[in-house]
Amino acid sequence: MSKKLFTPQFGPLSGLRVVFSGIEIAGPFAAQMLAEWGAEVIWIENVAYADTIRVQPHYPELSRRNLHALSLNIFKDEGRDAFLKLMETTDIFIEASKGPAFARRGITDEVLWQHNPKLVVAHLSGFGQYGTDEYTNLAAYNTIAQAFSGYLIQNGDKDQPMPAFPYTADYFSGMTVTTAALAALHKVRETGVGESIDVAMYEVMLRMGQYFMMDYFNGGEVCPRMTKGKDPYYAGCGLYKCVDGYIVMELVGAMQIEEMFKDMGISHLWGTPEIPEGTQLIHRVECPFGDEVESSLDNYLNGKTIEFVLARFAELKIACAKVLTIPELEGNPQYQARESITEWTNIDGKACKGPNVMPKFKNNPGKIWRGMPKHGMDTAAILGDIGYSEAEIAALSAKGLAKVFEAK
Repeated sequence: MSKKLFTPQFGPLSGLRVVFSGIEIAGPFAAQMLAEWGAEVIWIENVAYADTIRVQPHYPELSRRNLHALSLNIFKDEGRDAFLKLMETTDIFIEASKGPAFARRGITDEVLWQHNPKLVVAHLSGFGQYGTDEYTNLAAYNTIAQAFSGYLIQNGDKDQPMPAFPYTADYFSGMTVTTAALAALHKVRETGVGESIDVAMYEVMLRMGQYFMMDYFNGGEVCPRMTKGKDPYYAGCGLYKCVDGYIVMELVGAMQIEEMFKDMGISHLWGTPEIPEGTQLIHRVECPFGDEVESSLDNYLNGKTIEFVLARFAELKIACAKVLTIPELEGNPQYQARESITEWTNIDGKACKGPNVMPKFKNNPGKIWRGMPKHGMDTAAILGDIGYSEAEIAALSAKGLAKVFEAK
Protein backbone atom coordinates (compact mmCIF):
# COMPACT_ATOMS: atom_id res chain seq x y z
CA MET A 1 0.00 0.00 0.00
CA SER A 2 1.26 3.47 -0.82
CA LYS A 3 1.60 6.00 1.96
CA LYS A 4 -1.48 8.15 2.57
CA LEU A 5 -1.27 11.89 1.98
CA PHE A 6 -1.43 13.66 5.33
CA THR A 7 -1.98 17.32 6.10
CA PRO A 8 -2.71 18.36 9.69
CA GLN A 9 -5.83 20.41 10.40
CA PHE A 10 -5.01 23.97 11.41
CA GLY A 11 -5.39 27.57 10.35
CA PRO A 12 -8.14 29.48 8.53
CA LEU A 13 -7.64 27.53 5.27
CA SER A 14 -7.88 24.03 6.70
CA GLY A 15 -9.55 21.70 4.20
CA LEU A 16 -8.55 23.76 1.14
CA ARG A 17 -6.51 22.04 -1.57
CA VAL A 18 -4.09 24.16 -3.59
CA VAL A 19 -1.86 22.95 -6.43
CA PHE A 20 0.90 25.07 -7.92
CA SER A 21 3.35 24.84 -10.79
CA GLY A 22 6.14 27.39 -10.78
CA ILE A 23 9.81 27.78 -9.95
CA GLU A 24 11.96 30.15 -7.94
CA ILE A 25 10.07 32.83 -5.94
CA ALA A 26 6.92 34.60 -7.14
CA GLY A 27 4.41 31.77 -7.75
CA PRO A 28 5.72 29.55 -4.96
CA PHE A 29 5.54 32.45 -2.48
CA ALA A 30 1.79 32.66 -3.07
CA ALA A 31 1.43 28.95 -2.38
CA GLN A 32 3.71 29.13 0.65
CA MET A 33 1.45 31.70 2.31
CA LEU A 34 -1.59 29.49 1.76
CA ALA A 35 0.26 26.45 3.13
CA GLU A 36 1.24 28.32 6.28
CA TRP A 37 -2.41 29.29 6.78
CA GLY A 38 -3.52 25.65 6.75
CA ALA A 39 -4.22 24.77 3.12
CA GLU A 40 -3.05 21.44 1.73
CA VAL A 41 -0.60 22.59 -0.94
CA ILE A 42 0.82 20.34 -3.65
CA TRP A 43 3.99 21.49 -5.42
CA ILE A 44 4.38 20.16 -8.98
CA GLU A 45 7.96 19.74 -10.18
CA ASN A 46 9.34 18.54 -13.47
CA VAL A 47 10.26 14.85 -13.58
CA ALA A 48 13.61 15.30 -15.32
CA TYR A 49 14.87 18.18 -13.17
CA ALA A 50 13.84 19.77 -9.90
CA ASP A 51 12.89 23.37 -9.14
CA THR A 52 15.99 25.51 -9.60
CA ILE A 53 15.42 26.95 -6.11
CA ARG A 54 16.74 23.66 -4.69
CA VAL A 55 20.31 24.68 -5.51
CA GLN A 56 20.14 27.44 -2.87
CA PRO A 57 21.62 26.32 0.47
CA HIS A 58 19.03 27.67 2.93
CA TYR A 59 16.16 29.63 1.36
CA PRO A 60 14.24 26.56 0.08
CA GLU A 61 13.78 25.34 3.65
CA LEU A 62 11.71 28.47 4.25
CA SER A 63 10.01 28.88 0.90
CA ARG A 64 8.95 25.25 0.44
CA ARG A 65 7.97 24.32 4.00
CA ASN A 66 4.52 22.78 4.62
CA LEU A 67 4.31 21.50 1.03
CA HIS A 68 3.65 18.14 -0.61
CA ALA A 69 5.99 17.34 -3.52
CA LEU A 70 4.54 15.84 -6.72
CA SER A 71 6.89 15.13 -9.63
CA LEU A 72 4.75 14.70 -12.75
CA ASN A 73 4.98 15.53 -16.45
CA ILE A 74 1.65 17.31 -16.73
CA PHE A 75 1.93 18.09 -20.44
CA LYS A 76 2.37 14.59 -21.84
CA ASP A 77 0.12 11.54 -22.22
CA GLU A 78 -0.96 9.86 -18.99
CA GLY A 79 0.80 12.49 -16.91
CA ARG A 80 -1.61 15.09 -18.25
CA ASP A 81 -4.52 12.78 -17.44
CA ALA A 82 -3.30 12.42 -13.86
CA PHE A 83 -2.96 16.18 -13.55
CA LEU A 84 -6.52 16.77 -14.77
CA LYS A 85 -7.78 14.15 -12.36
CA LEU A 86 -5.97 15.99 -9.57
CA MET A 87 -7.70 19.20 -10.66
CA GLU A 88 -11.05 17.55 -9.90
CA THR A 89 -10.12 17.58 -6.20
CA THR A 90 -8.44 21.01 -6.21
CA ASP A 91 -9.84 24.37 -5.07
CA ILE A 92 -7.07 26.68 -6.35
CA PHE A 93 -4.50 26.05 -9.08
CA ILE A 94 -1.60 28.49 -9.39
CA GLU A 95 0.75 28.47 -12.35
CA ALA A 96 3.68 30.78 -13.09
CA SER A 97 5.09 30.72 -16.61
CA LYS A 98 5.76 32.80 -19.74
CA GLY A 99 2.42 34.29 -20.70
CA PRO A 100 -0.22 31.76 -21.85
CA ALA A 101 2.23 28.84 -21.78
CA PHE A 102 -0.33 26.41 -20.35
CA ALA A 103 -2.94 27.34 -22.97
CA ARG A 104 -0.39 26.87 -25.75
CA ARG A 105 0.18 23.34 -24.51
CA GLY A 106 -3.50 22.47 -24.39
CA ILE A 107 -4.29 23.13 -20.74
CA THR A 108 -6.71 26.02 -21.10
CA ASP A 109 -9.04 27.40 -18.45
CA GLU A 110 -11.91 25.76 -20.29
CA VAL A 111 -10.23 22.34 -20.18
CA LEU A 112 -9.64 22.74 -16.45
CA TRP A 113 -13.25 23.79 -15.86
CA GLN A 114 -14.47 20.73 -17.77
CA HIS A 115 -12.89 18.70 -14.98
CA ASN A 116 -13.78 21.08 -12.15
CA PRO A 117 -16.30 23.88 -12.86
CA LYS A 118 -15.55 25.51 -9.49
CA LEU A 119 -11.79 25.70 -9.92
CA VAL A 120 -9.96 28.97 -9.25
CA VAL A 121 -7.10 29.28 -11.73
CA ALA A 122 -4.41 31.88 -11.03
CA HIS A 123 -1.98 32.66 -13.86
CA LEU A 124 1.18 34.58 -12.96
CA SER A 125 3.52 35.89 -15.65
CA GLY A 126 5.70 38.88 -16.36
CA PHE A 127 3.48 40.54 -18.96
CA GLY A 128 0.10 38.84 -18.66
CA GLN A 129 -1.91 36.24 -20.56
CA TYR A 130 -2.64 38.55 -23.49
CA GLY A 131 -1.33 41.73 -25.10
CA THR A 132 1.21 42.19 -27.89
CA ASP A 133 3.40 39.44 -29.30
CA GLU A 134 6.39 41.63 -28.55
CA TYR A 135 5.95 41.24 -24.81
CA THR A 136 3.38 38.63 -23.78
CA ASN A 137 5.59 35.56 -24.15
CA LEU A 138 8.78 37.06 -22.73
CA ALA A 139 10.49 35.66 -19.68
CA ALA A 140 10.39 37.93 -16.65
CA TYR A 141 12.05 38.06 -13.28
CA ASN A 142 12.05 40.61 -10.49
CA THR A 143 14.20 43.25 -12.20
CA ILE A 144 12.37 42.89 -15.52
CA ALA A 145 9.02 43.63 -13.89
CA GLN A 146 10.46 46.56 -11.96
CA ALA A 147 12.07 48.06 -15.04
CA PHE A 148 9.01 47.74 -17.27
CA SER A 149 6.57 49.08 -14.68
CA GLY A 150 8.16 52.42 -13.87
CA TYR A 151 8.97 51.21 -10.38
CA LEU A 152 12.71 50.83 -10.87
CA ILE A 153 13.22 54.30 -12.32
CA GLN A 154 11.78 55.78 -9.11
CA ASN A 155 14.22 53.91 -6.86
CA GLY A 156 17.89 54.35 -6.14
CA ASP A 157 19.80 57.61 -5.79
CA LYS A 158 19.37 60.86 -7.72
CA ASP A 159 22.40 59.99 -9.86
CA GLN A 160 21.35 56.44 -10.77
CA PRO A 161 18.21 54.30 -10.65
CA MET A 162 18.49 51.04 -8.77
CA PRO A 163 16.18 48.01 -8.35
CA ALA A 164 14.52 47.56 -4.99
CA PHE A 165 16.13 44.48 -3.44
CA PRO A 166 15.82 41.63 -2.63
CA TYR A 167 13.36 40.42 -5.29
CA THR A 168 10.62 42.90 -4.46
CA ALA A 169 8.52 42.29 -7.57
CA ASP A 170 8.49 38.54 -6.93
CA TYR A 171 7.13 38.90 -3.41
CA PHE A 172 4.59 41.61 -4.26
CA SER A 173 3.37 39.52 -7.20
CA GLY A 174 3.12 36.38 -5.10
CA MET A 175 1.11 38.21 -2.46
CA THR A 176 -1.18 39.57 -5.18
CA VAL A 177 -1.85 36.04 -6.39
CA THR A 178 -2.63 34.96 -2.83
CA THR A 179 -5.16 37.70 -2.20
CA ALA A 180 -6.74 37.46 -5.66
CA ALA A 181 -7.14 33.68 -5.41
CA LEU A 182 -8.89 33.95 -2.05
CA ALA A 183 -11.14 36.73 -3.36
CA ALA A 184 -12.06 34.56 -6.34
CA LEU A 185 -12.67 31.55 -4.10
CA HIS A 186 -15.12 33.60 -2.02
CA LYS A 187 -17.14 34.38 -5.15
CA VAL A 188 -16.93 30.81 -6.45
CA ARG A 189 -18.43 29.51 -3.25
CA GLU A 190 -21.29 31.96 -3.69
CA THR A 191 -21.94 31.25 -7.38
CA GLY A 192 -20.49 27.80 -8.06
CA VAL A 193 -18.72 29.21 -11.14
CA GLY A 194 -14.93 29.02 -11.44
CA GLU A 195 -12.63 31.97 -12.02
CA SER A 196 -9.43 32.67 -13.93
CA ILE A 197 -7.02 35.34 -12.66
CA ASP A 198 -4.42 37.02 -14.85
CA VAL A 199 -1.62 38.54 -12.74
CA ALA A 200 1.04 40.39 -14.73
CA MET A 201 4.08 41.18 -12.61
CA TYR A 202 4.65 44.53 -14.29
CA GLU A 203 1.07 45.59 -13.49
CA VAL A 204 1.59 44.66 -9.84
CA MET A 205 4.66 46.89 -9.74
CA LEU A 206 2.83 49.64 -11.63
CA ARG A 207 0.41 49.73 -8.68
CA MET A 208 3.20 49.52 -6.12
CA GLY A 209 4.78 52.62 -7.66
CA GLN A 210 1.52 54.51 -8.05
CA TYR A 211 1.98 57.15 -5.32
CA PHE A 212 4.05 59.68 -7.26
CA MET A 213 3.03 58.43 -10.71
CA MET A 214 -0.29 60.16 -10.19
CA ASP A 215 1.53 63.49 -10.21
CA TYR A 216 2.86 62.69 -13.67
CA PHE A 217 -0.40 61.35 -15.10
CA ASN A 218 -2.27 64.38 -13.83
CA GLY A 219 0.15 67.22 -14.33
CA GLY A 220 3.34 65.95 -15.91
CA GLU A 221 5.50 66.13 -12.78
CA VAL A 222 8.06 63.35 -12.38
CA CYS A 223 9.16 62.74 -8.80
CA PRO A 224 12.95 62.93 -8.30
CA ARG A 225 14.70 59.96 -6.71
CA MET A 226 16.04 60.06 -3.18
CA THR A 227 19.37 61.60 -2.26
CA LYS A 228 21.27 59.39 0.19
CA GLY A 229 18.04 57.79 1.36
CA LYS A 230 16.14 61.01 2.04
CA ASP A 231 12.65 61.83 0.86
CA PRO A 232 12.96 64.01 -2.26
CA TYR A 233 10.02 66.18 -1.25
CA TYR A 234 9.74 66.46 2.52
CA ALA A 235 12.36 67.61 5.01
CA GLY A 236 12.92 65.38 8.01
CA CYS A 237 11.76 62.22 6.23
CA GLY A 238 14.01 59.32 5.32
CA LEU A 239 17.41 57.95 6.31
CA TYR A 240 19.75 59.80 8.69
CA LYS A 241 23.14 59.07 10.28
CA CYS A 242 23.88 59.16 13.99
CA VAL A 243 27.30 58.61 15.57
CA ASP A 244 26.73 54.87 15.89
CA GLY A 245 24.54 53.95 12.94
CA TYR A 246 21.46 54.92 10.98
CA ILE A 247 17.88 55.79 11.78
CA VAL A 248 14.82 56.48 9.68
CA MET A 249 12.36 59.14 10.72
CA GLU A 250 9.23 60.97 9.60
CA LEU A 251 9.02 64.54 10.87
CA VAL A 252 5.27 64.94 10.57
CA GLY A 253 2.94 67.04 12.74
CA ALA A 254 2.90 70.66 13.89
CA MET A 255 3.87 69.94 17.50
CA GLN A 256 6.68 67.63 16.40
CA ILE A 257 8.13 70.19 13.97
CA GLU A 258 7.94 73.06 16.47
CA GLU A 259 9.69 71.08 19.22
CA MET A 260 12.36 69.75 16.86
CA PHE A 261 13.07 73.28 15.68
CA LYS A 262 13.78 74.18 19.32
CA ASP A 263 16.13 71.21 19.71
CA MET A 264 17.93 72.08 16.49
CA GLY A 265 18.22 75.78 17.34
CA ILE A 266 16.16 77.06 14.43
CA SER A 267 13.04 78.23 16.28
CA HIS A 268 13.23 81.48 14.36
CA LEU A 269 11.94 79.64 11.29
CA TRP A 270 8.75 78.52 13.01
CA GLY A 271 5.82 80.89 12.56
CA THR A 272 7.31 82.61 9.51
CA PRO A 273 5.28 83.06 6.32
CA GLU A 274 7.34 80.22 4.82
CA ILE A 275 6.74 77.84 7.75
CA PRO A 276 3.59 79.13 9.47
CA GLU A 277 2.34 77.76 12.76
CA GLY A 278 0.34 74.61 12.19
CA THR A 279 2.62 73.31 9.40
CA GLN A 280 2.33 69.51 9.27
CA LEU A 281 5.04 68.77 6.70
CA ILE A 282 7.91 70.86 5.33
CA HIS A 283 8.13 70.66 1.55
CA ARG A 284 11.84 70.96 0.99
CA VAL A 285 11.45 72.02 -2.65
CA GLU A 286 8.71 74.63 -2.26
CA CYS A 287 9.87 75.98 1.10
CA PRO A 288 12.92 78.29 0.82
CA PHE A 289 14.08 77.00 4.24
CA GLY A 290 13.81 73.32 3.28
CA ASP A 291 17.54 72.81 2.77
CA GLU A 292 18.33 74.71 5.98
CA VAL A 293 16.02 72.43 7.94
CA GLU A 294 17.73 69.39 6.41
CA SER A 295 21.25 70.58 7.18
CA SER A 296 20.25 71.53 10.73
CA LEU A 297 18.76 68.08 11.27
CA ASP A 298 21.91 66.42 9.92
CA ASN A 299 24.06 68.44 12.30
CA TYR A 300 21.77 67.64 15.22
CA LEU A 301 21.79 63.88 14.57
CA ASN A 302 25.45 63.47 13.59
CA GLY A 303 26.60 64.23 17.12
CA LYS A 304 24.13 61.98 18.96
CA THR A 305 23.75 58.28 19.63
CA ILE A 306 20.83 56.29 18.31
CA GLU A 307 19.75 55.50 21.88
CA PHE A 308 19.53 59.20 22.73
CA VAL A 309 17.66 60.06 19.53
CA LEU A 310 15.12 57.26 19.94
CA ALA A 311 14.41 58.34 23.52
CA ARG A 312 14.04 62.00 22.62
CA PHE A 313 11.90 61.32 19.56
CA ALA A 314 9.67 59.08 21.66
CA GLU A 315 9.08 62.04 23.99
CA LEU A 316 8.17 64.21 21.02
CA LYS A 317 6.07 61.45 19.41
CA ILE A 318 8.16 61.57 16.24
CA ALA A 319 8.01 58.35 14.22
CA CYS A 320 11.52 56.90 14.21
CA ALA A 321 13.31 53.56 14.13
CA LYS A 322 16.85 52.31 14.19
CA VAL A 323 17.97 50.68 10.95
CA LEU A 324 18.55 47.18 12.27
CA THR A 325 21.31 44.96 10.95
CA ILE A 326 20.46 41.30 10.35
CA PRO A 327 22.43 40.12 13.44
CA GLU A 328 20.35 42.50 15.58
CA LEU A 329 16.99 41.01 14.64
CA GLU A 330 16.91 37.94 16.90
CA GLY A 331 17.88 39.86 20.02
CA ASN A 332 15.33 42.62 19.50
CA PRO A 333 12.69 42.46 22.26
CA GLN A 334 9.81 43.03 19.83
CA TYR A 335 11.00 40.16 17.66
CA GLN A 336 11.26 37.96 20.74
CA ALA A 337 7.88 38.94 22.16
CA ARG A 338 6.12 38.14 18.88
CA GLU A 339 8.34 35.15 17.98
CA SER A 340 9.00 36.76 14.60
CA ILE A 341 12.01 34.46 14.09
CA THR A 342 11.44 30.79 14.76
CA GLU A 343 12.98 27.34 14.38
CA TRP A 344 11.63 24.21 12.73
CA THR A 345 13.00 20.83 11.73
CA ASN A 346 13.70 20.06 8.10
CA ILE A 347 12.88 16.78 6.39
CA ASP A 348 16.29 15.36 7.38
CA GLY A 349 15.79 16.20 11.05
CA LYS A 350 18.10 19.22 11.07
CA ALA A 351 17.16 22.51 12.73
CA CYS A 352 16.31 25.49 10.52
CA LYS A 353 15.83 29.07 11.61
CA GLY A 354 14.02 31.86 9.80
CA PRO A 355 10.95 34.10 9.64
CA ASN A 356 7.84 32.79 11.35
CA VAL A 357 4.35 32.52 9.87
CA MET A 358 2.67 35.87 9.35
CA PRO A 359 0.23 37.46 9.89
CA LYS A 360 -0.93 36.28 13.32
CA PHE A 361 -4.38 34.66 13.28
CA LYS A 362 -5.83 34.79 16.80
CA ASN A 363 -8.42 32.01 16.63
CA ASN A 364 -7.00 29.84 13.82
CA PRO A 365 -3.23 30.34 13.85
CA GLY A 366 -1.00 29.17 11.05
CA LYS A 367 1.96 26.96 11.79
CA ILE A 368 4.99 25.18 10.39
CA TRP A 369 4.46 21.44 10.36
CA ARG A 370 6.87 20.19 7.74
CA GLY A 371 10.17 21.09 6.13
CA MET A 372 10.80 21.19 2.38
CA PRO A 373 9.99 17.76 0.88
CA LYS A 374 12.40 15.85 -1.34
CA HIS A 375 11.93 15.84 -5.11
CA GLY A 376 8.93 13.60 -5.79
CA MET A 377 8.60 12.69 -2.13
CA ASP A 378 4.78 12.64 -2.15
CA THR A 379 4.12 11.56 -5.73
CA ALA A 380 2.86 8.10 -4.78
CA ALA A 381 0.69 9.38 -1.94
CA ILE A 382 -0.89 12.14 -4.09
CA LEU A 383 -1.60 9.86 -7.02
CA GLY A 384 -2.96 7.26 -4.65
CA ASP A 385 -5.19 9.88 -3.10
CA ILE A 386 -6.88 10.54 -6.47
CA GLY A 387 -7.43 6.85 -7.17
CA TYR A 388 -4.28 5.50 -8.81
CA SER A 389 -3.19 1.98 -7.88
CA GLU A 390 0.38 1.09 -7.04
CA ALA A 391 0.69 -0.63 -10.41
CA GLU A 392 -0.55 2.44 -12.26
CA ILE A 393 1.82 4.67 -10.33
CA ALA A 394 4.70 2.32 -11.13
CA ALA A 395 3.72 2.41 -14.83
CA LEU A 396 3.79 6.22 -14.87
CA SER A 397 7.21 6.13 -13.24
CA ALA A 398 8.52 3.56 -15.73
CA LYS A 399 7.45 5.78 -18.62
CA GLY A 400 9.27 8.76 -17.13
CA LEU A 401 6.03 10.64 -16.57
CA ALA A 402 6.29 10.63 -12.76
CA LYS A 403 9.12 10.51 -10.27
CA VAL A 404 8.52 8.44 -7.18
CA PHE A 405 10.89 9.25 -4.36
CA GLU A 406 12.80 6.35 -2.87
CA ALA A 407 14.45 6.84 0.51
CA LYS A 408 18.09 5.79 0.56
